[in-house]
Amino acid sequence: MKQYVMIFLENVIRQTLNNSIANRFVFCGSSMKRTRASSKAKIGTEEAKDDSNKNEIETKSEDKQHHLIVQAKNLKNQKLNNVSKSKTKSVDSIKDPIDLPLKAAMNPEPQQKSKLNLKRLKNRSKEKDEELKPNVPPPKNKPRAVVDLKMMTEELKQLQDPPSTEWEKQICFNRLPFSFYDSPCEELAQNLLGKVLVRCLENGTVLKGRIVETEGYLGVIDKASHTYQKKVTPRNMPMYMPPGTIYVYMTYGMYHCFNISSQGEGCAVLIRAVEPLEGIECMASQRTSKGTSGVPKKPLKDLKTHELCNGPSKLCMAFQLHKKHSKYSMCSWKGLWIEKDNVNMDINVVKCSRIGIENYGEEWSKKPLRYYVHGNKSVSKRNKEAELTLGLS
Repeated sequence: MKQYVMIFLENVIRQTLNNSIANRFVFCGSSMKRTRASSKAKIGTEEAKDDSNKNEIETKSEDKQHHLIVQAKNLKNQKLNNVSKSKTKSVDSIKDPIDLPLKAAMNPEPQQKSKLNLKRLKNRSKEKDEELKPNVPPPKNKPRAVVDLKMMTEELKQLQDPPSTEWEKQICFNRLPFSFYDSPCEELAQNLLGKVLVRCLENGTVLKGRIVETEGYLGVIDKASHTYQKKVTPRNMPMYMPPGTIYVYMTYGMYHCFNISSQGEGCAVLIRAVEPLEGIECMASQRTSKGTSGVPKKPLKDLKTHELCNGPSKLCMAFQLHKKHSKYSMCSWKGLWIEKDNVNMDINVVKCSRIGIENYGEEWSKKPLRYYVHGNKSVSKRNKEAELTLGLS
């Protein structure tokens, strides 16, 4: 029995010893696991702290850079304002934003704050409100400014250069009087056909040509007229002057056109073509080639007689008429006049639309205000349709 009891006690002691050793190993393993987890957690918190510190450092550096850039811009604006006020440049001016901290350390003086002017701000706000008002579209047919021609006495003065010598008075003895020009525009344009245009040059040369083509411009009501809607300019002033006043204007920057004022407000007659009668050689010498700007112009050769004055610009070249001759009177100027033709001849007048006014609407582009002598070679352009309707072709 004692042996059995001893064996039983030994077994109990062994079991307790084994259980205690196993518990110790479990406790050590759990403690090792806890220490590893705690070390990992500590490492994570330290890394998070490092990241947060890095972010804070980066944000601080970015804020500093932004602050430096803003401060640099402010200093540059102040420098520009100072330069505009005084043209002298300061020696210690800052060019780069990197030198700003050094500049601030060297000059710690506080900057003066600009005072706000409330009155100016209110006025600016009012001006902005006025500028932002809705735009009103301008009227399509804007009325032209009406000028009081009675007050413009100096501009409407007739240029005077009458014949002084006996020879000058003798050659212009047959000139037509003022009563011939003092007639409606359409009537004057037709009465001028067949009359002789005489030009006396400064050297005494006399040029003559029979008028074979004219155009009438009805003044303030005519859209193709320079005086449409009472338009007044230094150029078209002769059209408002007494009948018989010379009006020479330049078109396309190189061609001259010769007109004579008639009865009516702003009305005039354009002389389009003339048949040369006297001084043909002198007329031909004035007709030159166009050439280029660097090459001198040369006289044209082998020109036929009817080609010398068959157009407004050709007429002005042949008769040597320029803008400076505007405002002279055909009734008194010694340089140009009109007289009757000594040759009695029947004239068939063709009435047709004017040339080069297609942009002014059908009413005026198709209105028969051009008149020319049928069958004359010096006419600038024939209108066969008008000739057919009149039975002249």
